[in-house]
Amino acid sequence: MGLIPDRSEFRELFETHREPVFRLLWRLTGNPHDAEDLLQDTFVTYWRKRRQFRGDGSLVGYLRKIAFRTFLNSRARMSAKKPPLPLLDQPDPSDPGPEKPLDDEDTRRFLLQRVREALDTLPDGAREAFVLFRFEGMTVRQVAETVDAPLKTVESRLRRAKELLSLRLRKYRDHLSAS
Repeated sequence: MGLIPDRSEFRELFETHREPVFRLLWRLTGNPHDAEDLLQDTFVTYWRKRRQFRGDGSLVGYLRKIAFRTFLNSRARMSAKKPPLPLLDQPDPSDPGPEKPLDDEDTRRFLLQRVREALDTLPDGAREAFVLFRFEGMTVRQVAETVDAPLKTVESRLRRAKELLSLRLRKYRDHLSAS
């Protein structure tokens, strides 16, 4: 097997493991287009280095680790693409305004947007650890292995992320607990 993959073997690998890796990358980037680009890079990288996988853990875990490293390597490129944050005196396009009463779906969308914005303000290490732990369902040990950081560092990052999110979202707490 050379660098050019057996198409059927590569396709099977991609189709089997695409979803969890894409979901991780989308959560890390916040953008499905960037996530799709990184997904392709992740699988090409795996294919080139597949003999290095010793089978110590799961293949999905190994792919997630490659995906995370691919994300880190592309962070500078993606941050240059991020749109600037809206000025405080400009209206929030996700806010329906006083004319229209909020229904449950409007409230859910509004709160989800606030959570996304709060996540975006976290320091990179804290945000990444939180996304892997909370949204990807990894254990603290798995997060540490994925980001290649000591366990205590990951615990500290998670604690910091929770503190900052709690602080930034406290005015919405009543709505979040009711949802």
